[in-house]
Amino acid sequence: MESSADEHAMESDTETESDLISELPEDILQKILSCVWIRTVVRMRRVSRKWMELCESLQFICLDYRDFEHWKVEKFTRFVNNLLLVRRKVDLQTFQLHWNPHGPLNCNDVRMWIGYAVKHNVKVLDVKLCLYDKTVLPPAIFTCRSLQELNLQWGNAPYRDYDHTGLVLPDIINLPSLKKLTLRDVEVDELSLNRFIAWSPGLEDLNLIDSAMHLDLIASKALKRLTLDGFLDECDGFTIAAPHLISFECTGCSLEAISWRDQPSLESARIDTCGYTFDCESKFTGVLKYAKKLALFGSDIKVMLEKELPTCSAFESLTTLEIGEWFLTEDLYVVLRFLQLSPRLEELTLMHRPLDEGAEIDCMPIDGMTFQCPLLESVVIQCSEGDGRIDKLLSVLVVNGISLDNINIAFYDEIEKRDRAERIRADEEQSKELRIFEKRVKRNPEWREYDPYAMSESDSKQSDDGFSDASDDPDDY
Repeated sequence: MESSADEHAMESDTETESDLISELPEDILQKILSCVWIRTVVRMRRVSRKWMELCESLQFICLDYRDFEHWKVEKFTRFVNNLLLVRRKVDLQTFQLHWNPHGPLNCNDVRMWIGYAVKHNVKVLDVKLCLYDKTVLPPAIFTCRSLQELNLQWGNAPYRDYDHTGLVLPDIINLPSLKKLTLRDVEVDELSLNRFIAWSPGLEDLNLIDSAMHLDLIASKALKRLTLDGFLDECDGFTIAAPHLISFECTGCSLEAISWRDQPSLESARIDTCGYTFDCESKFTGVLKYAKKLALFGSDIKVMLEKELPTCSAFESLTTLEIGEWFLTEDLYVVLRFLQLSPRLEELTLMHRPLDEGAEIDCMPIDGMTFQCPLLESVVIQCSEGDGRIDKLLSVLVVNGISLDNINIAFYDEIEKRDRAERIRADEEQSKELRIFEKRVKRNPEWREYDPYAMSESDSKQSDDGFSDASDDPDDY
């Protein structure tokens, strides 16, 4: 009896909470729904007429393969078709589709879903697919006047490659509301990039990932954040002319390939290069001197800093510094000089790599070099386990007033194991939540309704997608 009473009280409390929540403004309710699994949102249509109207006017459609872990592609496709079919003809804030490589989606279905989002004035379009034929691309994406954020990260076609290795941007581009652009596996030339910048006057955030860049100049007076993460082909060099740039990240090219015009005052930079020399005459540190956060890695970074730091002014704003990826224990000049020029530094990460067998180093002398960093409270040294030379690095830090209590040594193998364990834990937590959800579906038959559009033959007796009133084709959007 007590158990039954408790369950009844819990149900009453839940109904009361549901009523209270439903009284919130619609924009807040839509934000709440954006944080809820899309499969749960579909079932919330049955709570009340108010919730049905709200769910059928859904402004945030977020589809992640991890929420459909045990579903076949065909069933997932029917689910999305029905979701769009029952949705009212109102504008869409976000359409997000992240799909894994194990079962490629039909390109025509993806194109239809994206077309639906564009037609309903989507503001954020976020599509990540590991397998996709990039020749089958809705051209309307690049003329969507409502689009504020575009993220297209698509891998190769599932069956065969076409004339190009990456996405070729169309000739017609008109995105007047665009503020953030992220493209992966794309071929970018100067003409296509200039089209984006010219017809997207508010573009502030540009991210090119694993792309083929065939250009000499990246020029924009509006650009504030630029990320170049990986290059498909060898980079011949480019100039950045973005005077209002505050954040710059670059991985996978030589430092000599990067030059500046209309130098910005960066607030943060992360540069991980693959070159060995630096013979440029331009002052690279000029764009870094006002930064609050810096992460600088690579042999050519070291060469550049050895050349420029002796006459460089102080980094008065710098509070966080990550630096290294070379033989630090015997080549400490750059680190010590940086510390001399960073009076407000609070956090320091040093990445030490052992010297390759047979390699020689040409070190700048550090005799008599000292530094004072009174605000430095955290030092992390990353190295390989068993590297006895780290004691030398520790001694230099301690002699200059850094307490051993503030120094933490992290081994690369342990970092990798910890990161792997965290990913596994997150995946297990996601799977656990999904299993709980599936059990609740089975315990609540009223959550399941017959729906021919969402069922395959194996689902003919029971469906768990939550739709019951779809009868037409989503092509009619």
